[in-house]
Amino acid sequence: MFELAVQLRRESPEPVYDLSLGNPSLEPPVAWRRAVVELLGDGQSGMHRYMTNAGFAEVRAFVAAREGARYGCAFEPTDITMTVGAAGALNVLAHAMLDPGDEVVVPSPYFSEYEHYCSTVRAELVAVPCAPGFRLDVDAIARAIGPRTRWVLLNSPNNPTGAIYDGDELDALARVLASASSDRARPIVVIEDAPYRDLVYERVPVPSMLSRYPDTVFVTSHSKDLGLAGERIGYLAIAPTLAGRDLLVRAVSYATRVLGFVNAPALMQRVLPRLLEGEGARVDVSVYARNCRRMAAALRELGFALPEPRAGFFLFPGLPARLRDDEGGDVALTERLVAERTIVVPGIAFGAPGHLRLSLAVDDAAVDGAIAAFARVC
Repeated sequence: MFELAVQLRRESPEPVYDLSLGNPSLEPPVAWRRAVVELLGDGQSGMHRYMTNAGFAEVRAFVAAREGARYGCAFEPTDITMTVGAAGALNVLAHAMLDPGDEVVVPSPYFSEYEHYCSTVRAELVAVPCAPGFRLDVDAIARAIGPRTRWVLLNSPNNPTGAIYDGDELDALARVLASASSDRARPIVVIEDAPYRDLVYERVPVPSMLSRYPDTVFVTSHSKDLGLAGERIGYLAIAPTLAGRDLLVRAVSYATRVLGFVNAPALMQRVLPRLLEGEGARVDVSVYARNCRRMAAALRELGFALPEPRAGFFLFPGLPARLRDDEGGDVALTERLVAERTIVVPGIAFGAPGHLRLSLAVDDAAVDGAIAAFARVC
């Protein structure tokens, strides 16, 4: 859909309202530019050379201390591996941990590329529909766990829904996983994918499994909270209590190398401690909140169903019955919007037909144009 938007722009000078890709529209904080300039002006030799595959020791120590304070975990620097974004971290972990035939349980809707991350190692993604309001259906997850379940993959705040899994949901899930893992040689591991954790509208803490379940690996990036999607900088943090921790530390370093990442970008690693000390810099999430709330209100007037946006810059509205029952449903509606030069993604791509995903990381003109297009089509 993103490529289609590019094509439409080439074909005609008329505006294209592209709500397809989670590509942050806000520029990185001024403090980021200042930190980059300062680093480049230092004249330090060897700044851009290879380092150990897991990243610079001083940067990993900084991340370990920062995340340890945030989640109450006694991370060692060796528990941290700097990665080429969260996507790089997930692929590294998949190659380090998953065997052919292993199963990855994921709440649905889910980020569509999870399927591809699993398929590269011949693991199977097992989707479990969420409860109403995109809450975790912990009972359904318990029923989906089988003898080959290796991961439960959580994404909160969620892409595509913007939902935040609350503490009571995670507490219940932790109890289920502890029981399911009690008689296994290798426990089920929670992989917590959280690149939107600092794009929460009301600035409330996002609950984590790190403080609830010992066998957790935390993954994040600064693509969204700092607007650095193209710079590809993130990391993974292995809980100190994880079974096989030392072996996994070595495995992810090895996988980082042989997958061709080799190491996370050197300059971006060095920038992070300068940028994130104290409260740290971030983009102005109020812009995304305003866009999402405006679009959500307009869609509800047209009969779409969706909970109040809480985080990120995505909406995942359910189609009105009259549109859901049309031949083609979400795909057909997507195609009708293309005719109005408005680009969205059908929900079937995220394991949830009958929905659309809209990225509101856009300017006001794109929001206005998309609202008008929805009104004409619907």
